[in-house]
Amino acid sequence: MACCPPARRPASGFTLLELLLVLVLIGIGTGLAIVSVDKMALRANEKHWIDRTQLDLKRLRNKAVLGAGTVQALVDFKHHAIVQQLGSKEQRMVLELPPGYQFRPASDERTAALPLVFYPDGGLSEARFLIRTPSGMQQIFHLAKISGRIERQDPVPAGR
Repeated sequence: MACCPPARRPASGFTLLELLLVLVLIGIGTGLAIVSVDKMALRANEKHWIDRTQLDLKRLRNKAVLGAGTVQALVDFKHHAIVQQLGSKEQRMVLELPPGYQFRPASDERTAALPLVFYPDGGLSEARFLIRTPSGMQQIFHLAKISGRIERQDPVPAGR
């Protein structure tokens, strides 16, 4: 009686190659997610500093209105800071940007500082400057003279 070899059962489960392929795909997906989260965190931090700049400018304007006196400040382009002039030689730091951030004049003029004057009636001196972030994003701030508005404007690309 001839006996045939026992029938082989098909193997169940995954091969080592399939498991390695799945692990590699999970690793790639995780790496992409981490990079995306890092970029999102960087953008959020840049937006924070732009928002904070606008908020501090509004605080200076409100100080002039509520204190019923003129408030003078400077945007210091060299030290990337906004300082309030308290007296002839006395200054108080209002905002200092972290490394990599810059205040710059909105025009091509070369100046070390831009004077800002906030009046008790809510008006202020006309001024324009921009903030540049480490990623290269720029935001223009426009202080409107008569209305006293502190507006943010998107910069116009150089080709227009």
